[in-house]
Amino acid sequence: MNHYFSEKPEIKSEKKTIKYTIQNKKFEFITDNGVFSKSKVDFGTDLMLNEFLKKNKGLEAKKIKILDIGCGYGVVSVILKSFYPEISITLSDVNERALELSEENLKKYGINDYHIIKSDAFEKITEKFDVILSNPPIRAGKDIIFKIYSEAYEHLNENGEFYCVIQTKHGAKSTQKKLMEIFKNCDTVTIDGGYRIFLSKK
Repeated sequence: MNHYFSEKPEIKSEKKTIKYTIQNKKFEFITDNGVFSKSKVDFGTDLMLNEFLKKNKGLEAKKIKILDIGCGYGVVSVILKSFYPEISITLSDVNERALELSEENLKKYGINDYHIIKSDAFEKITEKFDVILSNPPIRAGKDIIFKIYSEAYEHLNENGEFYCVIQTKHGAKSTQKKLMEIFKNCDTVTIDGGYRIFLSKK
């Protein structure tokens, strides 16, 4: 069965371009069958990005390390590198088609300084980061999602931040409880359209 978290999607490739605007900047992304939210940038990712940009207005000149875990076709990384050119960005996903699209989308915007890792969650990731952002794969099940949260903690530098987005009806309360258990803190950054953005600090 094909999921967007399949390693090699079997569904036939059919690339297309979608439009996306954030903070008055216009973007276009190449997407395809077999990747998450292929028809438009999903509401949760959009909400997380907008909240991150609001909270990090002075980040433009900082050389911090950010991990985009489960990067899909690269929306988070393209947006963050466009707003904060000095950051070091690492993208990871288990889906090979998603990783190829991420590279295409990064290069489309002239972004060449990035690291891409094919990894099932944190399996192949050894570095530590200042910020990790995640729109976790709900359909993969709670055990996998909770493993992402605990391993995110292990892969953060001291004072590092973990942002995640989750639909209220898809287990926001259990996510909040788990993040409190792991990080000993969990701020609800915003609630909008049935989604919640959580922020935990190491």
